[in-house]
Amino acid sequence: MESDPFADCVARFEPAAGVSFGHDALPDVVLGPPVGGGAAGGGMDVASLGCGGRIVLAFDGEGIVDGPGPDFIVFENPFVIGEGPETFTEPGEVAVSADGRTFHTFPCTPSGDGTFPPEGCAGVTPVFAGPDAPQIDPTDPTAAGGDAFDLADVGLSSARYVRIVDRTAEHYGDETWCGGAAGGFDLDAIASVHATEQP
Repeated sequence: MESDPFADCVARFEPAAGVSFGHDALPDVVLGPPVGGGAAGGGMDVASLGCGGRIVLAFDGEGIVDGPGPDFIVFENPFVIGEGPETFTEPGEVAVSADGRTFHTFPCTPSGDGTFPPEGCAGVTPVFAGPDAPQIDPTDPTAAGGDAFDLADVGLSSARYVRIVDRTAEHYGDETWCGGAAGGFDLDAIASVHATEQP
């Protein structure tokens, strides 16, 4: 049986105070395939973390494994500003774990003044995979959009947990984009590129 490449459950969720967008649709809103809005409009099928908020998604049964090139994709809802190439970005720091206790963090460098892009973070690249683009494979890092990561960069051969911590305030140097129900990083989905069955 073909393995499901998407996260299966929310293992932990600690949003910032006052943030509520998409929370009534949890956990399903962040599980399964992405519902991207394309380059010009960020998707709304997301859950907001708020500034400094965090979430951990788990892969139950199938995991993320280290293979050729990127191994998993994090989908948020950035969109292109004007003619581009910059996007409106609410970046998140990504970490992975095999056991849910010890996490290995991918370097994420918010600029401090909103300069694009924040290096190594999720929430930078628009999402092209979704119901309106069934021809796009959401596990193809060359076509799906989102931000792809390679387990080899943090020295892991496999992982079952992905943690995202919002870094929006650090990126812009203030809390301009932190207020309201939808502040901070907005998680759409996480997909394993080389999904495989694990005992």
